[in-house]
Amino acid sequence: MNKNDFYKKVEKLIDPMMVGSLHFIQPFNQWLPKIIQTKFVESSSKQMPYMGFVVEPYSFFLCYEIIDPEKAESLIPKNFKLIKTKIFENDEPKYYCIFGCINAHTSAFWGSRVEFYIIAENTETGLLSWIIVDYDTNTISYDKKSGLRGPNSQSVVTTNHRGEIIIDVRNNRENRNLVCNANIKNGVMNNLDQRLWLEGNLSIGYGRNLSESGDIFSLKFDPDEVEKALHISNSDLQLEQNTWFKGLFANEPSNIVCFPYAQHFVSDSPGAASNLKNRDEMVAAKEAIDFDKIKVLSSRSFQTMFLLSSLITLALTVTFFLLWILK
Repeated sequence: MNKNDFYKKVEKLIDPMMVGSLHFIQPFNQWLPKIIQTKFVESSSKQMPYMGFVVEPYSFFLCYEIIDPEKAESLIPKNFKLIKTKIFENDEPKYYCIFGCINAHTSAFWGSRVEFYIIAENTETGLLSWIIVDYDTNTISYDKKSGLRGPNSQSVVTTNHRGEIIIDVRNNRENRNLVCNANIKNGVMNNLDQRLWLEGNLSIGYGRNLSESGDIFSLKFDPDEVEKALHISNSDLQLEQNTWFKGLFANEPSNIVCFPYAQHFVSDSPGAASNLKNRDEMVAAKEAIDFDKIKVLSSRSFQTMFLLSSLITLALTVTFFLLWILK
């Protein structure tokens, strides 16, 4: 495969019509019990264990030092512990939590997300891990706690002609907002810490509020896509609001990171796990993907759920109608 084939093939795993079907079906499927939703999702993942996942240019990461380690430990699964890490290659290690602000198009959804991570180490594998504690999004999503759900926030993650990143993500139900903008024109490309940005992408999991077991999954990608990124100065950040987890982290980020290019990943589908351990295993798994034969997440199982939820709704309607008549 030549230098651009992988990126092209990942993009071709993402069918806008299929994603549109999933978006249409989701409001109906959410009426099914979560245990049924989970069984359908995991059944689909066994047959189609991969997703195309493209993070669009100008993904933006606010990296805060954790100042309440005890509270942070309470948010991550029991088989993880806080670990100090660096953001860029020459940083001083700290306990970090990170806000990842992205636009993404994938085999399953298309839209904006803010994901809040705590960086921890898996005590069973020794891998540094990005633990998704919670997230806000303007598109569909899935996790074991919430099941299939629609948007939970109004989300803006964009840029303008002045070279600014604009973030405005508000979740009124949870009373949490992240609103800021940053001038990235003065950003300098620096080498990233590879344990965090490469090893961490082999071990991504969920916090206690989203999953008891962590549900670790891996990404397969070109390592060069996480070699460098723009280091943005705090003086170029205008932080209007950050109302997430008051008291957990410092008032100002220690580091700000921006990737000025798209990143292309093949992700494990929900419920699937590649269990990759290091860079060499990941690269070998990436090179072994047969894109002509690969089966990716499709709407077929979700269409089945849609029919099932429709039948349940119809049955309930008929039952209530008959009860009303019998009165």
